[in-house]
Amino acid sequence: MKEIKLYDRKIYEGCEKAVLQCYVQSPSPELTMPPRPAVIVFPGGGYDYTSDREAQPVANVYLAAGYSAFVLRYAVKDEASYPNPLIDAAAALAYVRSHAEEFYIDPCKVAVCGFSAGGHLAALIGTQWHLPLLREALGGESESFRPDAMILGYPVISGVNTSHLHSFLNLLGKEPTHEQLASLSAELNVDGRTPPAFIWHTADDTCVPVNNSLVFAQALTAAGVVCELHIFPKGPHGLSVCTRETAGRGREECITPYVGKWKELSVRFLENVFSSGRFID
Repeated sequence: MKEIKLYDRKIYEGCEKAVLQCYVQSPSPELTMPPRPAVIVFPGGGYDYTSDREAQPVANVYLAAGYSAFVLRYAVKDEASYPNPLIDAAAALAYVRSHAEEFYIDPCKVAVCGFSAGGHLAALIGTQWHLPLLREALGGESESFRPDAMILGYPVISGVNTSHLHSFLNLLGKEPTHEQLASLSAELNVDGRTPPAFIWHTADDTCVPVNNSLVFAQALTAAGVVCELHIFPKGPHGLSVCTRETAGRGREECITPYVGKWKELSVRFLENVFSSGRFID
């Protein structure tokens, strides 16, 4: 694994902590595959931290499926004020694309994959990639910040249609206005420019209610954006890849092979989106 600092100049206070961890499959004369698609993983953690449970184990899923993978350690805690994490997400997409030849990836097949608060960040860059503030902060063209697809696991989506506000308080401060919460509610920012999305959640998630995924899927469908939604009946928040590796001590309920089917389903979704969007499997 190679770790790269996102910035070579000061973008915001504390930006030097933002890094991109690279899990890249090197080209080989024995392998005749074309440049690979890529997935950039945004771990969750409520914008307090970025969880290791939703970092390398997730990257390994996509590596095994023939993708190159990256993990973004974005702005959290004192540096998490909006728009800092969003700028990090945009910078990561632009960096991966600008180094496509070096990484042997297809710059037109770059997805983001986020969990919980990382899912919020993935949905946010998917719906706000075109904002002028990103061009002003980073330069370049807005299209370089747009993900080609989104994979969202039990995502935080809404600050106005659900009861989970912790992530929004880290972004906006202790007393955000309704207007501020609405501006960072991804379901209210969907339009025809939003990339296709694969979303999964469990119905009995008591930390981030499933309604987050429902309202986002509804908004995507209303805007004519390709969307695949899976609501599994049972499972606690923070399942990650649903194996013993990511369950943690004393969380046997997180070892859930049935819910773990999201991994294969998401790979098939990306294959369809990146091949032609025909969804023939």
